[in-house]
Order: sequence, then C-alpha cells, then structure tokens
Amino acid sequence: MKVQLFALTLLTMFSMLAHAKPSAVLPIGQSIEKVSESFLGVPYHNDALGEGAGTYDSDPLARTDLFDCTTFVETVWALSFTKDDTDWKSNLQKIRYDHGEISYVKRLHFISVDWMPYHLQRGAVTDLTRLIGGDLVESQTLIDKKAWYEKMHPEQVWLFNQFHPQLKPQVAKIEYVKFETLLEEPAAANRLKAELEKGPLIVNFVRPNWDTVRYIGTKIDISHQGFVLLKGGDVVLRHASAANGRVKDDDFMSYIKAYKMHPALKGVQFVRILTL
Repeated sequence: MKVQLFALTLLTMFSMLAHAKPSAVLPIGQSIEKVSESFLGVPYHNDALGEGAGTYDSDPLARTDLFDCTTFVETVWALSFTKDDTDWKSNLQKIRYDHGEISYVKRLHFISVDWMPYHLQRGAVTDLTRLIGGDLVESQTLIDKKAWYEKMHPEQVWLFNQFHPQLKPQVAKIEYVKFETLLEEPAAANRLKAELEKGPLIVNFVRPNWDTVRYIGTKIDISHQGFVLLKGGDVVLRHASAANGRVKDDDFMSYIKAYKMHPALKGVQFVRILTL
C-alpha cells in the first residue's frame, strides 16, 4: 500500500491549524507538535531533499512522503509557520538555504558550522542547552567543507571554489549536556520538562570528531536531529529514524540511556524555534 503523504492531508492540516483557535493561529509550540504528529509513520530516506532541477542534487525541493532526520525537522518548522498551501515551500527554503537562495553551495549542509550559526545569528532559534543542562561539555571538531565537496562532487569543485575561494577548515565548537546529566541529575531533567511545557524543542545529538572522512571527506559532530516534547507527562523523542525506517516516537530517557556508555555519541543540544 502506498504510504499516505500525511496522516492528515495538507488541506486538512491547514484547516486544523487555522481553526484551532479564534485567533486563527496556534502558538508555535502547539503547531510544531500537531504538524510533527501528522508525519508519524512516514518512511525514512537519507538525503530526502535537493535542489529539484539543480546540477548536483536533483531530489525535490520539498516533499512530505519521505524524510531524513534533518529534513523532518526543517519541514515541520516550515509548515508550523504556514497558514495555507501557498507559502510552506518558500518557508522551507528560508530554513534550508543561506538567505533562501536555492543552490547546492548555498545550502546549510553542516549543522554545527552552517545551520545553527545561521539561524542563531538571525534570531530564528535560541540555544537552551546551558539553561537545561547546567555544566556543559565542549565538543571541538575540525570540519573541512572543501575536502567534503571534493569527495562528494569532484567534477564540480571549480564552482564551490568560486563561491568559497578562501574557505579553510573550521573548528566547530558545540556545548552539550551529557546523557549522564539528564539521566542522573533530577534538576536537569526537571528543567527540561519545564521548557517542554512551553513547547517542543529541537534536539541535536552530539558525536564529537565522528570520523566520516572515508565516506564524505571530513569529520562531523552532529549525527542526528529530532524534536523532544511532552506526551502524557513523559519526554518523547519524535524523529525520522534511520534504524526504524520511519518517523516515530521514542521515550527520550530510554533512548539516551541506551547510549550512555557509547564510545562516540556523548550528549545533546537543545534548541527552541522562535520564528521562521
């Protein structure tokens, strides 16, 4: 059976969002929760979005039938600020590209050195990791975007160099809260729940110096993204899961407990969406 694009159709979703309150607009937290819920069960597909007719990545500019972890977060974000079916795709491009300019070399590929700094700088998100976690650990990872591009698109390096002629490897610094802190310190877990009472958060899973050079030409430091939210008083991770092949909910504390002693995956970063 062909998987439905949404548990609700786009038309039904927009109607729901528009009529849920007399003001015609849900608070952003409620909107994120409802939009993300409508995607439960949608299949996982790595690198689900591209530039459409673009030279390098001809995957669709927007879609709702397949997700990877980041495109799930981005699409929910875009739809949560959309009142009808006319502008959600343009909203998505504002999130995925530097100044919304559709180009592979303008896409915000790396979470730690592209995506997060860009959205923090423009005031679209705020980092709540320290507020929730207290004492944090800093990850430092050398990310070589030029080596990545040479590995992934050797035939088009000239264009990358044209856009980024002076680009050098960057040390990405991420402050994260360790899994142990959330699992063993009630105050940190309570602060997380207090923030989730205000609405879902983006969660970035930090894997310092993850050695992916053989595969993509550079190390990276964020290996997964999703949303955390409250459901029946429990903290739930809602994410596009490669391991399970679909968008699903997992108990967040049980999920991170399984990684408590992991040799590479160390902790998380919490981020609140403020605006489009």
